[in-house]
Amino acid sequence: MKKHEIGICKLTLARGKYIKSHIVPKALTPKDVPGGPMFQSDGHERPKKRFDSWYDQRLVIRKGEDILATIDHDAIKEIQRLKLAWKYWEDRSELAMEPFRAGAAIGLRSLYDVNHVALAKFAISILWRAGASEMKDLKGFHVSETLLEQARLVVIGHREFDPTVFPIKVFQFGTKGPLHNLTPMNHELSQPDGAKEKFFRIFANGLFFHITDTASSQPYDLGKATWYLRASGKLDVICMDFEKSAQNEFATSVFHHVSSQQSSGGKQT
Repeated sequence: MKKHEIGICKLTLARGKYIKSHIVPKALTPKDVPGGPMFQSDGHERPKKRFDSWYDQRLVIRKGEDILATIDHDAIKEIQRLKLAWKYWEDRSELAMEPFRAGAAIGLRSLYDVNHVALAKFAISILWRAGASEMKDLKGFHVSETLLEQARLVVIGHREFDPTVFPIKVFQFGTKGPLHNLTPMNHELSQPDGAKEKFFRIFANGLFFHITDTASSQPYDLGKATWYLRASGKLDVICMDFEKSAQNEFATSVFHHVSSQQSSGGKQT
């Protein structure tokens, strides 16, 4: 990109100088070795070695980045306080989980005095960033134009967070795995009655959000479930065992690929 390139900010719709903007905040994309490379993938193509997490240089101008930075700041304070990301806890006893007997889900955290809106706006902002970006690494992530515009309005503060438009569940890995980055992804869940529910999965340092795709089903009925982000109240966070997750299989394949490339002297891209 040319220095000080001028264009239209996709967030504010104002014209100005583009600036570098991260899709997922750097605070939640740490490296094993400061200054060293990181490995990231979209979950489909082979992993790539990068020295910085995904950032877009044609997404926002300064005013737009300031809005995103404020959302990130408010959410990361809450993520740290609640120990929702790997980097904010050492031993899983800190999570005070109510244990499950067996399976990939190992426990439940019932959290109170949660800033639901800060976490929700953060998840929605990453959904918007990834969906609005034209970066090659994000070409496989798709958000409808209608939902993308609804997300933009929430991010810039022109519309309140509405959980019936953006139903968001919060999960975290209650066991640790290797540091890695995944792009936001489109997924589909099979319901007990055979129905399919599409959702967006956003991962960051052991924390992940599932945002139901309500493009054709608004308003969404949340019922009385306490694992959705709402205006306020109790939040139940399901804790998963990383070793028993599909993501572990993916991360393992990433590091096997990297090791084989290094052993053979192959070039990393």
